[in-house]
Amino acid sequence: MPVNRTAFFAHLTGTDPHLFPGGMSEGQRAGLSVKLDVWAKWYARDYPVTYLAAALGQIHHETGGRMQPVLEAFAPDRATSAERLQKAWDEGRLKWVRSPYWLPDETGRHPVGGGDIQLTHRRNYLAANAGLCRRFAVTLGLDENYDLILDPVVSAHVAFSGMIEGWFRPCRLDDFRTPSGLDYAAARDIVNGDAGLIGERIARSCATFEAALRAAGADPDFGPPLDAVDWPVHG
Repeated sequence: MPVNRTAFFAHLTGTDPHLFPGGMSEGQRAGLSVKLDVWAKWYARDYPVTYLAAALGQIHHETGGRMQPVLEAFAPDRATSAERLQKAWDEGRLKWVRSPYWLPDETGRHPVGGGDIQLTHRRNYLAANAGLCRRFAVTLGLDENYDLILDPVVSAHVAFSGMIEGWFRPCRLDDFRTPSGLDYAAARDIVNGDAGLIGERIARSCATFEAALRAAGADPDFGPPLDAVDWPVHG
């Protein structure tokens, strides 16, 4: 039997609603649905549901619970995001940032964070573009148009493949497998080196998504996607 989407959402909004205490908006539901479809089409046959749960828990944190790709500081555009980051920098609120990466790069674009998992710096947009091309034989142009990271299909792939292969930092999901499952707290280091600060909180989110997936019958048969999840046309 394929994943029971009704049971999945019921778990997140009724059985254990701490991630969505006010209920789930249409945007949150749509964002999660795309991610489930991308996973079903490209990843479910090769990776355990704990890997999907790990990604969803990270995405919940990275998007402020929106479950859709966003720009850093939840800005409407890159220039505004850069302005907000610069203001925070000037006020001393970004002490962990070594240099202002939000300034225009050699292309004139602002490489601020974007996506389900926040890509920052031009080198990371280039690496994600190359990684998707290598894994899926697609031509996207993420290196030319950073805002493609806001496409829900592209963003889901960057989150999933990036965590599986270790695109963000020098570690990947396989590094955190244990005899009892996946160390969700430590796996925060895949995205950012702050596992010691927020790893346990993100681990609870991951565990909630895992429970929802298992309640929906995602293990062992994930089933096919419900809706088309096509790559954006390059050009």
